[in-house]
Amino acid sequence: MQKINAFEHHRTSLSLREKSCRRVAAARKILARNGIRMSESELLSRLAKEYLLRWRGQGKKSATARRYNASAGLFRVRPWYVDRVLYSLLWERAIHSGESVSRIVDFAVQHYLPRLLELLLRNPLPRNRRSMKNAHYWRQRADSRPAQQAEHFINYECQTHFNHGGQLIYTQYSSPISKKGLSPGEILNLLKHAA
Repeated sequence: MQKINAFEHHRTSLSLREKSCRRVAAARKILARNGIRMSESELLSRLAKEYLLRWRGQGKKSATARRYNASAGLFRVRPWYVDRVLYSLLWERAIHSGESVSRIVDFAVQHYLPRLLELLLRNPLPRNRRSMKNAHYWRQRADSRPAQQAEHFINYECQTHFNHGGQLIYTQYSSPISKKGLSPGEILNLLKHAA
């Protein structure tokens, strides 16, 4: 197995529905008006991480990831620069659940975008009038949600136990690590190996 590093980026693309692309563009405009500049790739990466933190699954294993944009519908191909650890985690989930990475991110845009906006906009930015004015609204929305989760890192490890003569035995581990209570040194160390 290759050694992956969170500071290396993986260049890929996603097939997102037109509706999801419009939602991402609108979210970026809302963030920009409130003083937060964020690229499309960064926003999609944060949404993918929200999906991974909340995904539970049903304990079943799929044979392969399904094609997402093979059915009729309007899709747009969007370039995506994502760190290798996060992409490896997404690929593991895609194989496990039988969904494509594009479908996972599209689902995250549909279901977790409001939650991410609340998380980013509930604390006012000091030099932005609109942010200071709107922070109370976003904080109320965030506090009204029943399940509050602290920020996490997602750790990913894989290890090959046997690879010879057409036989492969390997394990993959991913686990959430809460950011609460970590020292600055531990956070710097986790930034190298976790998403």
